[in-house]
Amino acid sequence: MEERASIVIAGAGVIGASVAFQLARMGARNVVVLEREPVPGAGSTSKANGGIRAQFTTEVNLRMSLLSMEILDGLEQEIGEPPAYRKAGYLFLTDSPEKFAAMQKAAEYQRERGVSVEVLDPAGVLNRVPFVAGENLAGGTFGARDGFIDPGRLCNFFVSEAARLGVSFRYQREVSAVEATSSGEWDIRTSNGEAILAPVFVNAAGAWAKAIAAMAGVDLPVEPVRRHLFLTGPIASLPPLIPMTIDADSGVLVRREGDRVLIAYSNPDEPAGFNTAFDPDFVTRFAEALDSRFPSIAAAGIDMRRSWAGLYEVTPDHHSIIGTVAGRPGLFFVNGFSGHGVMHAPAAGRCVAELILKGRSESADISALSIDRFASGELIHETMVL
Repeated sequence: MEERASIVIAGAGVIGASVAFQLARMGARNVVVLEREPVPGAGSTSKANGGIRAQFTTEVNLRMSLLSMEILDGLEQEIGEPPAYRKAGYLFLTDSPEKFAAMQKAAEYQRERGVSVEVLDPAGVLNRVPFVAGENLAGGTFGARDGFIDPGRLCNFFVSEAARLGVSFRYQREVSAVEATSSGEWDIRTSNGEAILAPVFVNAAGAWAKAIAAMAGVDLPVEPVRRHLFLTGPIASLPPLIPMTIDADSGVLVRREGDRVLIAYSNPDEPAGFNTAFDPDFVTRFAEALDSRFPSIAAAGIDMRRSWAGLYEVTPDHHSIIGTVAGRPGLFFVNGFSGHGVMHAPAAGRCVAELILKGRSESADISALSIDRFASGELIHETMVL
């Protein structure tokens, strides 16, 4: 016999958990979350870097970040210690006068929209991050409200609070079928034989979203792409908290992770696929750039045993897909965050919950993130992609 629910969500990563949390806070009942892993946040959420920034060059990315920051500030006391959101700042730097001019233009755009961002001359950069090699610096920008989120802590908070309010989280329940019924509901089946009927189905399946969308008859342009993160050996010479520091010339990003430093670098040639095998040879791609810009960090070496690889869920324009699709009433997407999933999870959860319960997103204008943009050719172009 089929079970009935008001809303079914596929995915208990930080995105699906945020949607469930916001729905519960807004009074939704009989919400079911189906997760393929044995615990919440065990997929891409557990592998994420966790950066959060408002230094973007598209209106929708900027607004999603500011809304996420506002939500996180409001939840700070509830989440408690240690904080899930740490405002260490984001600092972009460059040796290139041309890139610095573009950074200045971006900072002006951001400040006009309420983002706190400071343009730094070379001395200002070195004052913020004295550990960088800056003999040829042109300058940089610093966002004081930017920083990073603990992905697991945030996801677990969303799950525990949603569960306290009655959301049912079911683990090791991989969605195996999604079909529209003649009565206008969604018939959702799982690999262990469960069947649930619901008028609303939310696809929050991260890197696995494309296959679930196909079950519902929708071609979702989201592909999984491997990304590596590396941890150094212990570094006592750096402060316990440093800005998320990005060398715009090489693409190398560093931040503190306990007594070590986390290093991120994206391979633009990485093929799409579900490969999460850690490649120890990948470090050779950025070793020279790391040594020339961050010599004290490079000197600590890479701890291969503590480094890892995970998946981005990438769209053609590196912006998320949030909303509905024509001809599929009750089907909602919240996918394709392209590396911005943790930072935009609080906002995405709020917006999707409002779409479901109120018929429109009131907290932020997300119309630009409609799946329709791919058919109409109205793709969004972000210049500050990491």
